[in-house]
Order: sequence, then structure tokens, then C-alpha cells
Amino acid sequence: MTAHVPEHWTRSIGPSNWFTLRHPSGWNSQTDGNILHLTSSDDRLSLTLYSTWLAPAVERLQDHSLLLEEIFPVRRNVVSLEPLAIPQENLGVQGEAVLGPETPWWQRAATSQEWRRWRVRAIKCHSLCVMVIYLQDEEFDPEADTIMRLVMRSIEFSEPLADPPSMFADRVLSVARHQYPEFLCTVDDQLQLRLGDSTINLFNVYRRYTNSPEQFHEIVQPTLETLHDVQNWSDSRLNPGLDEIRNRIMPMLYPASTWKKQFFDFAAQTWVAGLAILYVVDETDAYWYVRQDLIESWGLSVDDLHAIALTNLNEYFAKNPMELLQTGEPGGPQLLLPQRPDAYNSARLLSTTFHASLQEILGREFVAGVPNRDFFVAVSLDSDDVIQQVRAKVVDDHNRMDHPLSKRLLLISSDGVSEFVGRNK
Repeated sequence: MTAHVPEHWTRSIGPSNWFTLRHPSGWNSQTDGNILHLTSSDDRLSLTLYSTWLAPAVERLQDHSLLLEEIFPVRRNVVSLEPLAIPQENLGVQGEAVLGPETPWWQRAATSQEWRRWRVRAIKCHSLCVMVIYLQDEEFDPEADTIMRLVMRSIEFSEPLADPPSMFADRVLSVARHQYPEFLCTVDDQLQLRLGDSTINLFNVYRRYTNSPEQFHEIVQPTLETLHDVQNWSDSRLNPGLDEIRNRIMPMLYPASTWKKQFFDFAAQTWVAGLAILYVVDETDAYWYVRQDLIESWGLSVDDLHAIALTNLNEYFAKNPMELLQTGEPGGPQLLLPQRPDAYNSARLLSTTFHASLQEILGREFVAGVPNRDFFVAVSLDSDDVIQQVRAKVVDDHNRMDHPLSKRLLLISSDGVSEFVGRNK
């Protein structure tokens, strides 16, 4: 049984889709690795949830599960809390702590120390342990305390729980080695799976798996088969001439940080809102990224490649018209989104021709979000409230969808595309 929360509260998804919880609308939700951090709109309240995977031998939570020595090395007035009224085993304590580096004992008498109230809880669901850390203001706020308890009691765990990334990668590696023993197969801590001479990043495969962990084999098998098939590609197919694939080169949006860190050998250019434009060759059932050394062998620059890709993009949608769903009252805010997913939907926002068609409906300036590769949302500038709702939805979709792109919004105008940071009042 979960706590009753107001209907207008927002749902946030924890790391690896392990759990969800509800919180007041307008709160900021950020996921960083195994950490979900929630902050109220006025920055007064913050809740940090850290997920860790317990060893199989750990059957029950103990006081040391709260990791107080690591979180609050200088603390006082520590007392136990009543367990939360949730189905999962949990325990908690509260107290006061000095934040920051520990003050040497010989300086304590002469140093003014700032003590902050805190609460720490550990919630165990199977082998998953979620540490919940709540820092309170100097003055106790009963209303804030009630909100935090309600947020924590709203937690709902997924069934079944997805494996953490490292365990998932090991399972994929085991399957790959069993199916293809003739090839050397390895996986690294960046989820890069190597089979023979081919490498694939399992990041998007893992995200798809976290939404349906019971379908592990159905999700993983097509990826392994594609990786295996590439072993049989001839050198001419891996390094084609430009004329052979010119009409199949397409642009693809990608997180710039991931490109620079893991795929720096792909031809690309940075765009806006933390995004980069990469280029792919469209195959019948897949696509592969164009390497920088390949375009150099063609005697092209990235700008030349971009021009070819945009021409193909416009021709692709001329042959496969995008059906848009439009919502909104006449004279009020208007919102547009594609009715069907498509691998090139988000890339469509690179086209000034497409901008012009949207401007006929949304006005000269409008806001767009690209939470993932297959989807975008565009909204007119008529209502700040609607834009904030779109922003929250983009963040939520980015956290749970395959092929995530950006949590940030774009401003599209006759001058081009930039990041939307809000309007001056």
C-alpha cells in the first residue's frame, strides 16, 4: 500500500527504473548514476536517494546499513525513527551533523560549528537498498517534514527489479560467449561489448531492458545477432565509396558528452542544448555511423556531409509524411508532436523547411523538446505554465525512454535554433 498523494503531484523514476515516487509539481528531479536528487522549487527542501545493490548474503538491514560514518562523520543527538508504513523493510535515524570536512578535536572549542538536522533511511527491496537522505533547515518545519514523509511513503518498487548495469553486462557477455565461442568477446565498465572486430555500446539496450526486465533474452538477442552479422561484412561494405551510399546518409542527434567520450571517431559537429549532430548510413533494418576517416577518404568536410544528410532527410519525409497530433484551444497555447515514432523524428528539427511548416501553426518563435531520438514536442510561447508542463514531461521521458537525447528545451525562431532558458518577465 502506498501513501495517498495529491493528484497534481509529479512522478519521478529512480535509477534503472527500480522505483518511482511522487513529489510536488515544480520540484526539480535529477538522476546521476545511481542517485536521484529532488529539490523543491524554492531550493529549501532537498531529498537524495542513493541506490546500491546488496550482496546476496545480506538478508536484513542493520544499523551499519545507514553508512552514518561516511555521510555524517561529525554528528550528535542521533535517535532511531519509526519505520515508514510501506511494505518493504526499512529503518531510519535522525540527528544533527556538521557538514563538510571534520574539524580537528583541538579546534572544536574555538570554532563556531554549524549543526544541521538530518534524517537518513534505508529501504530494502530484495537485493536493492535505497538510502534516503533529508537535510532540514535550522528551524524545524512541521509542514516540510510532513511533505518529506509523504514523498518517501509514496515509493513504489518495480517487479521484477532489473539487474544493475554491471550484472546486466555480465549476463550479456555470458550469452554472447555461449552463442559465438569462435569469437573473442569482452565487455568493459562503460558497457562497451566487443565481439570479434565489432563493438557496440549496450547503453540503449540496457535502458530498454530496465523497462521490461522479464524480456532479457528478447531484448538482447537482436543486438547480438546484428553484432555477429557485421563480422561477415566485406571490407567494401565497411568502407564504401560515397556514390554507393550518398542517398542513404542521414543526420542523427546524439548527446554531445557521449559522442566526445565514447565515439569521438565518428564524424560529427556540436549543436545546441548539449547535443551533437552525427551522421548515419541507413540500412534496411538498422543504421551505422559514418566515421571521420571515411569522409576524409571521400574528400568531404563535415559541412559537406551535413548538406547531403539534410537533403536526404527532407526527401525521406517527403516520401514518408510525418503525421502530427495537434492539441490546444483556438487562440490559446498549441502543442504538436509526432503521432508515430521514427528514428529520424528528432533530427527533423534540423530542417529549416520543417521549421517554417511548424511556424505556420505555432508562431514565429516556439519551444521544442527532444527527450529521445524517436520523439519531439513543440509548443507555442503563449503560456509559461504549459511550457513548464512540457519541460517536466521532457525530463520524465528522457529518464525512461530508449535513445535519450536532452532534458533541455530548444527555442526555434527565424534566426535559427538556440537553447530555451525562459523568458524575461
